[in-house]
Amino acid sequence: MPTNLKTVVIIGDGAAGTIMANKLRFHSDPSEIRIVVIGNSSRHYFKPDGVHIPFGFRDYRNSVKPSAALFNYGVEYLRDTVSGINLDDGSVTTVSGKTIEYDYLVIATGDRFTTGDLPGYDQEAFHFYSLEGALKLKDRLKDFKGGRIVIGQASIPIQCPPAPYEFTFQLDQFLRLKGIRERTEIHYVYPLNRVFTIQNVAAYIEGLFEEKGIIVHKMFNVDTIDSGSKRINSIEGESLPYDLLILVPPHRGQELLTKAGMADESGYVDVDRSHLNYGSYDNVFVVGDATNLPISKAGATAHFESEYLANRISSEVNGNAFFESYNGEVACTTITGPNEGITLFFSYTKPPRANFQSKSDYFLKWTSSDTYFSAMIRGIM
Repeated sequence: MPTNLKTVVIIGDGAAGTIMANKLRFHSDPSEIRIVVIGNSSRHYFKPDGVHIPFGFRDYRNSVKPSAALFNYGVEYLRDTVSGINLDDGSVTTVSGKTIEYDYLVIATGDRFTTGDLPGYDQEAFHFYSLEGALKLKDRLKDFKGGRIVIGQASIPIQCPPAPYEFTFQLDQFLRLKGIRERTEIHYVYPLNRVFTIQNVAAYIEGLFEEKGIIVHKMFNVDTIDSGSKRINSIEGESLPYDLLILVPPHRGQELLTKAGMADESGYVDVDRSHLNYGSYDNVFVVGDATNLPISKAGATAHFESEYLANRISSEVNGNAFFESYNGEVACTTITGPNEGITLFFSYTKPPRANFQSKSDYFLKWTSSDTYFSAMIRGIM
């Protein structure tokens, strides 16, 4: 290998890691930058389709691709699991016993579900945040004849914060198509004093909830789930009965990062919000859901972060000046009803606006998985 060759190690083969690797490959020459992705996922699932799959609105087989097939030519994909990160030596170790040295390290490990944090969750709750969860919920909804459905999230933060309200709109449509909406109460619980983290968006969504007869319970921080009485209880003292409980599971970052001393028990890493580097290290970066940034945890966020970071690393390796900063850009499209959707675009300094629904936003969401697998994941856009 050329002596001036720089090695970029990317930990994680999910959306953030794959987009980062492919974008960096587009921006760099293989004779100057070696890209090694370490991950152990046999399949890559487009998570936003989880709001559609439980209703049969989308065939799950179109939402899954083999992980290894998604990397561009010139990206080395190592099927392994990282067991240790040594920041001082500039190396990572793997379960199989390999030690890989790096010039740049990009952590894209995402987060994990910790259902054990909430008593009663595994016995009672359904969710749509994994393919397995979405298919299990689909089977449950087939037999649902009416009753009380409670929807919400167990904690903050979660992946894709708009997904719970988007799923709720899809559920309302599904029940109407099935002819049992009038026999069903939908209760939406949220841990803040509004139905979404961002105030102006929350006001708009709450107005749509009211139009559709969805009952809202704000300041509902989930404490326990009582499987015997089928009630979900909040820290604030409110208790709701349910016939079907759909609850986004508790999230944490990866234990690997806590063990490496890079994160607390939450597993999320504090990074420089403008440069995405960890601590005083100017060659260690974190992208995607693994960060503790005050922006949406979503694939679209990882897309913008990777665009910035791929440009930065390739410029530095080539000896070019690079003065740009990451500005926290996020774009998110959600379905709000039959043939209707909204798109939120915002950054650190630009708040999102939700003023109207449109059919164009609806179709933008319905084509998003095709765009994702054909262009976004490949680093083309």
